[in-house]
Amino acid sequence: MRSTLRFPPESEIPRFLLPGAAALLLGCSAGPAKLVGDVNVYVFEESVPPALFDVFHAQTGVTVHLSTYATNEEMLASLAAHPADYDVIMPSDYAVDALIHRDGLRPLELGEMPNYANIAPSFLSPWFDPGGIATPGRGRTRNQKFSLPWLWGTTGIAYDSTQVLPAPSHWADVWNPAWAGRVVAPDDARELLGVALQADGNSKNDTSPAKLAVAKERAITLAKASVALDSNAPETYFADGRAVIGIVFNGNAALAKKSNAYIEFVLPEEGGGIWFDNLAIPAGAKNPDNAVALINHLLSAESGAEVVRAFPFSTPNEAALEHLRTVEPAPYAAYMADPIIHPPTDALAKAVPVKNIGSVGDARMAEAWTAVLAARGATP
Repeated sequence: MRSTLRFPPESEIPRFLLPGAAALLLGCSAGPAKLVGDVNVYVFEESVPPALFDVFHAQTGVTVHLSTYATNEEMLASLAAHPADYDVIMPSDYAVDALIHRDGLRPLELGEMPNYANIAPSFLSPWFDPGGIATPGRGRTRNQKFSLPWLWGTTGIAYDSTQVLPAPSHWADVWNPAWAGRVVAPDDARELLGVALQADGNSKNDTSPAKLAVAKERAITLAKASVALDSNAPETYFADGRAVIGIVFNGNAALAKKSNAYIEFVLPEEGGGIWFDNLAIPAGAKNPDNAVALINHLLSAESGAEVVRAFPFSTPNEAALEHLRTVEPAPYAAYMADPIIHPPTDALAKAVPVKNIGSVGDARMAEAWTAVLAARGATP
């Protein structure tokens, strides 16, 4: 559902975002000298604090129209059907890869985004957008970039340590019949089917018909046993005791722990998931100048710090972390020391990303997912 965000009363905006400080967020060299009109934003639910859009509107006069989605598949389908409807999107790693190879993203002019320098260098050349990618419609261009990182995190098992004994260490532990009716699973085809594949010792990106058929049946079993399929707010099921174990993103596990101190989070031995959400401009964007300015605004140190305050995921914005360390040392220290937000290095080394599997693989995954939802009684 689309809504138009407008600048709220000052009392509703974090103090550091009030006029004066807000000018710093935009960057003195960001974008064209004068911006007019609109910018249409399509991002994950619960991924950007609304105040950041409001300040952008206040400082530029550009009206932000916000739409949200729950999964990359939802975003990709909507973008394919309406390629000119969105100016800024937030694709995850494999979706960036897919869009680049479809010539679906506009190359970024980094000179117009000085705040990209706030991103830690280790995040600027990821496997899905390293620069220099050639596609049928675009020749190879050295260091050409199509996306900039926003948040990153992991997918693992959250569990109530007072009830789930022994502690889970493998994906298959989630399928224990003892947790029937008290397990929560992601409403995400690639995540749930990927975990089902891994539970049987396969790659989470394997789309061979025989292995995917087995994974589909395993996913159906868990879907039927789940109290809910929920990727957006699974923490609510842990908070009121309806769930004692589940497959969740680490930020949701961190939120669950705030309501129940006994919630723990583990990346299984087979390898947890790892993902990177990014900001990008679709090739068909109608307002690319406004999109460039908005992305630069969102990548400021102050904006990045507000994201960390709002959502307990990992940030690639090292300037935001330095800002937090300076102005809020205690929350910064707690954030950096949180093992849910920052899992152990050895566990991260085994984490496996979702990969672009091509049109044939996508079709097979979609067919399997439709069967999962139908078996649970949900609407595909």
